[in-house]
This record gives sequence, C-alpha cells and structure tokens, in this order.
Amino acid sequence: MFEKFYFDLLSLKTEMQFRGYSTSTQKTYYKTVKDFLEVTGKEAIDIKRGDIIRYLDNNLKLLNINTILVKLNALEFFFSEILGIDVAENIRKYKREFKTKDFLTKEQLNILISSVPMRERILYEIVIETGMKIEDIVVLTINDLTLKEGTWRLKEYEISKELATEITNYIEKNYLENYIFTLSNGVDNILGNTARHWLRVNTKEILGKLYTFSDIRHSVALDMVKMGDEKRAIKYLKLKSNGTIRQFFKRAGYDYTEK
Repeated sequence: MFEKFYFDLLSLKTEMQFRGYSTSTQKTYYKTVKDFLEVTGKEAIDIKRGDIIRYLDNNLKLLNINTILVKLNALEFFFSEILGIDVAENIRKYKREFKTKDFLTKEQLNILISSVPMRERILYEIVIETGMKIEDIVVLTINDLTLKEGTWRLKEYEISKELATEITNYIEKNYLENYIFTLSNGVDNILGNTARHWLRVNTKEILGKLYTFSDIRHSVALDMVKMGDEKRAIKYLKLKSNGTIRQFFKRAGYDYTEK
C-alpha cells in the first residue's frame, strides 16, 4: 500500500522541508496524510470531500476536536498545495474548542485586596480601577496624584475618592517624597518583578491559585463585557478595536458574541 502513495508522500515531505516547516509539523502532517491515504485506499484523483469528512469523523471518536483540526490542516495542505485539488478546502464542520480560562470573580478580587497589606492593596486597586500595567504603576510618583475640579486623577486616569484617600494616607504614613511604591527600606524603587512576586505569593496563599496582573485586568474587563459595556472594556485594556478583545475572550472560552 505504501508504494502506491510513495511519490505523493515524497512530494509532501519535500515541499514541507522546502517551506521550512518545523520537524514536529512535518511529522504530524506526513503521518496524517499517510494514514488517510492508506485507510481510504483510493487514488488521489478519486478521493471525494465525503472521504475526508468520514475519515475525520472516525478519528473524532478517539481524538479531541483540536487534534482533528490539525489533521484537517494537513489534508488541506496536501490536496491543495501538493496535488492542486480543492477537495479539502472550506470544510467548516469542525469547530475549535477553547479551554475555558479561570478568571477572577469580583468576590475573589475583594477577598484578595482585603487580605493583603496596605501597599499591595493599593497597588491591586490601581490595577482594578485603571487597567494600568504594572510597569507603569511601579514608577508612579506622589505628583501623579492630583485633584482638579473635584476629580481625582492618577496621571491621566480618573480614580475614586476612596482610592485617592488610601494613596494619600499611605504617602503620609510612610513619609514618601518621590515614588509611591518603594521597597521595605523606603529608598529603592520597587521593581515590576517584585510586584509580580507579591501577587503570585498572595493569590496562591489567599485564593489557592496563582494569578497574574494580566489575569486581574482581563477579569475586570470580562466583567464589563458581561455587563454589556464592551466599549468600556476596550478602553480599560487600551485596545484599538473590538476584534482584539473578542478574539482574546473567545480563545479563553468566552465567546460572548454568540447569541
């Protein structure tokens, strides 16, 4: 049987090498095409769209959908790029499954910020309210906190009166004159890696699982989306379009655009 498809498989192998496909991709594509041809037993010219769907359906009994899509990609490449046949194109029957990501709930965020020292609590609250990245937060100075026409701002971000009060009290209590967040000696600027370490330790101890600052930001944004305010979530994450945020949450298992 192998000799029957020898030249087709050789062409496949040569073309993937020429295009610089990774070794793992080459092995996967080659194995898939070889198995399909041997199972089907037909000459390539006689293969129909139904043969491909039937083959994938049989594999679906043992493999997950994402693996099936890899096999479909391999067959589409083989027939389209090697043989010049469109029999495998536009097969939309199989839909990728995305593993649902575990985002933080409002309750978990509240538990976190109420269970940590004042320094970490303020830092996390700034992330939650503004969506600022940790690299920008750790270099904030006391002059970045301003009150104008009754509105508190941290740089260009509007913040609540409660958070502004907490930051002010923290500055006064620690006699800060430059940066808001400092190391224990009160001199060196806190590094982003240090803040990330705090968060890993705190979330593991308090919530039982490690979370990142990106997880916090996207958890807040997801809550905005669920409340029907996608525009606010886009602004919060500083994105340029709704396509980006929709794609991110779809890959995280939250396709909120589906009706």
